[in-house]
Amino acid sequence: MLNEDYTITIIEDDLIQLENLETAMKDQGFKVNTFSDRLSAEASFDQVLPDLIISDIILGNEIDGGFEIAKHLLTFDSAVPVIFLSERQSEFDIFTGHALGAVDYLPKPISLAVLTAKVKNLLRITGPNSQQHTESNDGSLIKGLKLANNEFKAYWNDQPLDLTATEFEMLKQFALTGEKGVVTYNTLQESTQGVVERNTINTHICRIRNAFKKSDSDFDHIHNEYGRGYSWQK
Repeated sequence: MLNEDYTITIIEDDLIQLENLETAMKDQGFKVNTFSDRLSAEASFDQVLPDLIISDIILGNEIDGGFEIAKHLLTFDSAVPVIFLSERQSEFDIFTGHALGAVDYLPKPISLAVLTAKVKNLLRITGPNSQQHTESNDGSLIKGLKLANNEFKAYWNDQPLDLTATEFEMLKQFALTGEKGVVTYNTLQESTQGVVERNTINTHICRIRNAFKKSDSDFDHIHNEYGRGYSWQK
């Protein structure tokens, strides 16, 4: 899959930064849509969803404009990966961004080289080429948990789980490991091609647990293995 087959939407109210981000992505061959406000961006999503979104948090007079965009994206059937760029680096803001499904939260001023590398890694996960090494592993070793790799969807007792593409890749490691086996921190990072940082893994695991609890309030199968990772217990 060539970069030109992917469309990236960039949302940034600082026009100079917006232009720099657009140029960096276009230089890599990506198709790029740009917006400086939340409403215009959301209107475009109703027409067609991009493959990836890069967004600031503060958009004009909306101090949480980027977060509102992430909330809006959760209403769609297809998960769209979001990378937040922001000067706001409090633990609460970073947690909120990940809790809303963001796959990364990067500080401004941003390194365009780092951002470009992360974008490529993320699209390597979510793009069609990512299926070539997983098509033979659709089966889950955990009773009640089913995977649909081609759609990045998982089902618990036939009920769909609300997961981002990154969270799906992380959950898949439990499905392939089976009950009682330990899924290490390194395995979870490698499954996302480095998109998920070590210090944000727990946030994603919390979101995965909450996705299960929406359909099964008694769900308590993902357990911490201190210093090692996580395991699936009956």
